[in-house]
Amino acid sequence: MSEWTEEERENLKDLIQECRERERKSLERVKRGDENLTKLTESLQSFLSSWYEIKERAEKLADDLLGIYLRFNHSEMASS
Repeated sequence: MSEWTEEERENLKDLIQECRERERKSLERVKRGDENLTKLTESLQSFLSSWYEIKERAEKLADDLLGIYLRFNHSEMASS
């Protein structure tokens, strides 16, 4: 490096500085990406939890309706 010109040393210094800045920005993007993936995962888990709850309620409603139908149908058949 001692045989480099002042301009070459300045260019190298600028390149190193630019690389460090790019690395910093890249690390920030990775961090934001990780945070966004965490938020997405939490949202999907919440969605699935809600979906399972709705599914269970729908199944219970279907069972209740079937019970009502069977009782109604049975009472109609008994009165015939």
